[in-house]
Amino acid sequence: MKEKNKNNTTDGPTSFVFDYVHLDPKEQIGLHHQSTWELSYIIYGTGIRLIGDTSEPFDSGEVILIPPGIPHCWYFDGNVTDHRGRIANITVKFDTALLNRCAHCFAELAMPIERLKSTDAAIKYDQQTADSLSDILKRMRVQSDAEKAVSFLRLLLMMSDSAKQTVVGQQRQPDKEKERLRQIEIYVTCNAKRSITLDDMARHIGMNRASFCVFFKKATNKTFITYLNEHRIDLACQLLAEQRLTISDVCYASGFDNIPYFNRVFKRLKGVSPGTFRKAHSGEDVSAQTY
Repeated sequence: MKEKNKNNTTDGPTSFVFDYVHLDPKEQIGLHHQSTWELSYIIYGTGIRLIGDTSEPFDSGEVILIPPGIPHCWYFDGNVTDHRGRIANITVKFDTALLNRCAHCFAELAMPIERLKSTDAAIKYDQQTADSLSDILKRMRVQSDAEKAVSFLRLLLMMSDSAKQTVVGQQRQPDKEKERLRQIEIYVTCNAKRSITLDDMARHIGMNRASFCVFFKKATNKTFITYLNEHRIDLACQLLAEQRLTISDVCYASGFDNIPYFNRVFKRLKGVSPGTFRKAHSGEDVSAQTY
């Protein structure tokens, strides 16, 4: 469950949602879409975000605006958290009807709001604009509902007037098979160093274990375990070539929990042992490596 900050509480009805949360990275909501606009500020955390047709790495400090209807989610790296093992973010959600009411009540905002409403792709604000938006969002944590409403108008003006924006995702035609494979790829990329079971993966994409196994084999012509091992061995190759870790450390750092099994899988996929691979790619004397 999300740990709500006390400043999320309201005195009564509100015209938009202000959500400030700290939570375990694994508790972040999965891929979803909604009928509202969403302004998201990552206070602390890093990983991979999936928005519409685009998946990209993200880092702390970014501010993203997502129009209604575009599927999105953030996959957080469990190794990048605060001292309590949590990530933090602020999200403001508002609907198009609110934008229309603001434009009707404040003639001065009519043109900026029309520019904002014309946005049909998710956008990432440049660092200067992101800093200004995040300053307002952080102050809203301690404001009353009435004060938040004033800050919201400032957010609208700033969001619509920023000229430096980067498209980070657009709506796409749904392809259920490709979408599932994308979710699997991102999940494995983010969690390969940790334990991943068939049940975990099946549950993540909303299937039972048997159906998932049949789906994955039909779509990729390989089992999920083979796919996972291939990904982990590729990661192990990077560690062997780039870092001064013992081979046992590389085994665990790439997601394996059994050194003999790691050695067997590595040799089957790469044709050589991890030690021989390291020698060929780093020029180091493998005799000093500890298994």
